[in-house]
Amino acid sequence: MEVQDQQHLYEPSLSFLHTLERLKNIPRAGWVKRGVRSPESVSDHSFRMVVLCLMLKATDVDKEKCIRMAAYHDMGEAIIGDITPSDGVSKEDKHLRERLAIQFLSALNQPGNMAFAVELESVWKEYEEGKTKEAQLVRDIDVYERLVQAKEYEVRERGEKDLGDFFVQWEEIITTSEIKRWTEFLLRERETFWSRKKASAVIIFVLGGPGVGKGTQCAQLAQDLKFQHLSVGDLLREEIDRLGSPFASFINESIQSSVIIPAQLTVNLLKTKMNVSKTQGKSRFLIDGYPRSMDQAVMFEEEIQDSNSAILLECSDDEMLRRLRKRAESSKRIDDNPDAFKKRLDTYQKESLPVVDHLGGSGKEGWPFAILDDFSITEGDHKIFTTLRSTKPFLEVQTLAIALD
Repeated sequence: MEVQDQQHLYEPSLSFLHTLERLKNIPRAGWVKRGVRSPESVSDHSFRMVVLCLMLKATDVDKEKCIRMAAYHDMGEAIIGDITPSDGVSKEDKHLRERLAIQFLSALNQPGNMAFAVELESVWKEYEEGKTKEAQLVRDIDVYERLVQAKEYEVRERGEKDLGDFFVQWEEIITTSEIKRWTEFLLRERETFWSRKKASAVIIFVLGGPGVGKGTQCAQLAQDLKFQHLSVGDLLREEIDRLGSPFASFINESIQSSVIIPAQLTVNLLKTKMNVSKTQGKSRFLIDGYPRSMDQAVMFEEEIQDSNSAILLECSDDEMLRRLRKRAESSKRIDDNPDAFKKRLDTYQKESLPVVDHLGGSGKEGWPFAILDDFSITEGDHKIFTTLRSTKPFLEVQTLAIALD
């Protein structure tokens, strides 16, 4: 009975939530106009602004108000849509439409939650006027989040789309010191991305299940053919041992549980190692046991290089288990134990085989994918050498002709 008596108080707030749902489906118009595929929604943008406010170190502002301001600032677009300067709407008219939209959203809440209704209008007005420290900071965060998103779209498009116009005169727009520092770091990251796109490397992934012989063969080939051998497993173990690493315990538990490491971490470790190698004049890489998931494959192609070759080494599960047991007799690896063997094989079948399909059938013309089945350690060198002889990257490196003969 009480619920029915109070129903008129709650229905307007539910209408408010239904109205806000539209923000999830309104794409940010600026990205649409620039032809960005599957652009973020208005609510995507607002959510990350809220997270950025949570990350603030500033102690001279009301952080709680900043969070609320970030959440409220674009709510009016649920009513009027995302209006951009190219739409031919004057600033005055745009402001009027947004103010009335916020007034309507506030009215939806007044019957059941007057305090929230008043706060929504008040905080939105403060943001629009941009006079307080909080408003200036959140306005800068609004711009910064847009710049981060622009750089991410450039990466996602693998350098085919340059959104540099978003970065023009950012120093005149962003005025708060903390957000300036964030932006400067972002710009350095963006410059690194574009410089890396101009410098190609020869990259060959050597894939295969646990114990198939990837590391053994890559080490020998790297020595004979003057390639840099990178093992993601070794890089992760180095990170575990690195003093003060915040990822040490996370990596350790993930490896022990045969859980795939997030792509962001493995790609960053590879990127760091490859950048060091490139400063030493090394630009040919054999990467063993990677990528192990589609996320890793896609992020590597976006962040580092998308034209790569791959070789898959195959043998039976029974043979891989036999080799793993043999290796475990002398290995100090945390994942070389009987309990982990089955998990590692299961993870490989579930996560890595889709990567094999991706690399083998993704249409990367001229970048070969070779499968060496029934792979034997004893005859491995001969088989891989024979295969590499016909691959485009090796043929393009003239110094390899002597090494292969």
